[in-house]
Amino acid sequence: MENHVVCVPFPAQGHIRPMLKLTQLLHFKFEFSITFINTHHIHQTLFKNHHRSPEDDDPKDILSAINSIVTNKLELPLKELLVTKLLDNYNSNSDCLQPRVSCMISDVGMSSFTLRVAEELGIRAVLLETASACSLLAYFHCRQLLDKGIIPLQDQSCLTNGYLEKSIDWISSLKRISLKDMPSFIRTLNPNDMNHMMLNIVMSNAHRALKSEAILINTFDALEQHALEDLSTIFPNIHPIGPLNLMVDHHISKKDTINSGPLMNSNEYMKWLDSQEPKSVLYVSFGSLVGVDQETFIELAWGLANSLTKFLWIVRSDQVIEKSCTIEFNRFKEEINGRGVLVTWCDQEQVLAHPSIGGFFTHCGWNSTIESISYGVPMICWPSAADQLINSWYCCNCLGIGMKMSEHVKRDYVERVVKELMETKNGKEMGTKAAKWRNIAIEATMSSHGSSYDNLKKVVNNVIKVHQ
Repeated sequence: MENHVVCVPFPAQGHIRPMLKLTQLLHFKFEFSITFINTHHIHQTLFKNHHRSPEDDDPKDILSAINSIVTNKLELPLKELLVTKLLDNYNSNSDCLQPRVSCMISDVGMSSFTLRVAEELGIRAVLLETASACSLLAYFHCRQLLDKGIIPLQDQSCLTNGYLEKSIDWISSLKRISLKDMPSFIRTLNPNDMNHMMLNIVMSNAHRALKSEAILINTFDALEQHALEDLSTIFPNIHPIGPLNLMVDHHISKKDTINSGPLMNSNEYMKWLDSQEPKSVLYVSFGSLVGVDQETFIELAWGLANSLTKFLWIVRSDQVIEKSCTIEFNRFKEEINGRGVLVTWCDQEQVLAHPSIGGFFTHCGWNSTIESISYGVPMICWPSAADQLINSWYCCNCLGIGMKMSEHVKRDYVERVVKELMETKNGKEMGTKAAKWRNIAIEATMSSHGSSYDNLKKVVNNVIKVHQ
């Protein structure tokens, strides 16, 4: 009997990319039939928009998706789709080539309704967590912050008066973590603000995940060993299957891979990288740069220029808006001619895997973080929101492969940090540690005995696959 899996990602590119990689593995490696459910708007964005960076989700898209989930607008369409298109077709006498649905794999962020739909229709339910194990563990423990009266914050001054330096000492695997390094949703001021709404959502999702038959997570055993051990005491059926990008690299033929980014000629920037010395180029990408004003943008630019480091920077055309900024940015482009390349999009995995790349200046979204680790690239971490904060903390404080950037950016500071990563002994040591993590990631994914591949195979055989 051929098995049929329905996949329901959270409708944002940073969530869709890992789900697509998982579907490739299920289809090409384990021979499952796949139905990938997506929204029309995000589908158009993914495959027709040529100026998005690898994790560049429009905040309006994310808020729209969250609103649809919270107001329960997606449950009925999903149920109708499954019944009319997938289940009824199997039960009818038509010559339908689609086998019966054996399992639904949905993003943890969609679990408020996907688990219920799966239960009502008698379909096995598996969840994919696209964030880190550390962030998922943090969400499980946020309830204690509320119960202890640590949050909501008393007022706005708590954001700047040192209150966020308070240590959290009851999560054994997140030793010495402070409030400032926890996911940003804990910075709620009252029950009616956006952070509080998001906090309730992520806490509910984390606890709801306990009802699924398995949680797949895009990390690997050795990378987040202690966080995974803590999570396994809460939910024994959690299975690290990452890095998913390496799983696809090692087990799927290039001709079978699906590109979730725009179809763009990469010859120019890749030719430029080919002409550079090993470990000499800094790759710079911050996603959508949400909350970065024009002044900060220009300070970043001149910090990069003044460092004299060669760099490849992902800059969207709409990030330079004001006339004064445009004039200054044009001066910057003249200054960096020949040693800095600006593009609106790149194949991030291809870039990070290139031997000329010696560092990654990143916002620390988990896709970017796990991909940087996969290819042995140390990081300058400049997180701004959500789980980026705890990802940055983990890379800098636990793995020793990143250096944290201050929130307040001036060009001299940017220049100094870039030089430290790319030119100093400290930067080279971080590069050595990153290379070791790359080797461990390869071991976890490459062979049939690797921990991540073995975990995926077990879930496929014991949960996803229907046996005759």
